[in-house]
Amino acid sequence: MLRLAGVDSIIDANVMELLLDPLPETGPAIITYTAAEGDSVLEVVDSILYDLEILAIGLFPAWLPGGDRLSSPGGGGMAAARILAMRLASSTRHFGPFLADLAARAIQHRGPLVPGRRGPKGRSFPAESRAAGLAQVIASTFGRESAALVIYVPEKLTSHGETLLVAGCEWLAHRSGMGIWLVGPELRRVETLHLKVPAAVKRLAEEMPAPPLPATVGVPPIAGRPHAGSAVEQALEAALAECDWAHGRTWNQTYQSQDPLFVMIRTDLMWVREKCVVELDGPEHATYAQMERDQIRDRHLERDGFTVLRFTNQQVMGDLQAILRRIDGFLRARRLGMSEGAD
Repeated sequence: MLRLAGVDSIIDANVMELLLDPLPETGPAIITYTAAEGDSVLEVVDSILYDLEILAIGLFPAWLPGGDRLSSPGGGGMAAARILAMRLASSTRHFGPFLADLAARAIQHRGPLVPGRRGPKGRSFPAESRAAGLAQVIASTFGRESAALVIYVPEKLTSHGETLLVAGCEWLAHRSGMGIWLVGPELRRVETLHLKVPAAVKRLAEEMPAPPLPATVGVPPIAGRPHAGSAVEQALEAALAECDWAHGRTWNQTYQSQDPLFVMIRTDLMWVREKCVVELDGPEHATYAQMERDQIRDRHLERDGFTVLRFTNQQVMGDLQAILRRIDGFLRARRLGMSEGAD
């Protein structure tokens, strides 16, 4: 467990985002968590584990192969989820009984549960089993070998609250196998790692809008899927799913430019065969530093033969059909050119 020094202000939530996404394929799956002061070590641990369980339920069926074909609780959906989970556990490091219970609850409670809000609990497992099981589920969801939890520490944490939080995080780090990185005020009893943030990253973070810290839990996008927390990506995917011409698309994939000196790029939406990238820009892309960064990314993609189509969130939500026509027109032209070239 480490405290990351020099990453203390709300602006530095942007620094963390820029430094951690995307990570190399060998890095852990990164989950961000906003801690609250607890009355006991048990309460601190239980609060984190509960919210991670709700997160895991929300990420279903990404972590259970075949889970997307399961029905609602009726019709044997829960029983089928348990069977799939036990089958997966038999060939992986997952703890079968915990995974089966989690899969059944994911079928039972699809949608209504959110982090930070208490809801019905399923079968009871020891905290140690929950911690290790959840770490494995989160890591496998993002195709990683391990997971790490970036915990934003409350600014006005009392001395007693600090003791409880640190003790709870130490317990979680040892029992779950996750890395625990604390961001925020100076903490006693925690080894400090001094990050050297590149000046360009710091400048970009300072120009981006200062975000609120995640309400409770924040997750990166899952490769191959629209981001669960992005209404814009979800809306565009729902529309594309109805279009025959949209085949071959993939969401939130990392791409390594042919330039070995350039960092890895995460694209919002990509058609690999047609070499088309679609980027959906929120308000943070209107800052000078972010526009400069986007231009650099686009140039590297274009040098590798890609065409980058950029749309603002407002454009997508305001006139979705126009966006679909623009993408459709480009893909048809690109496919026609590919077909003529093959002849």
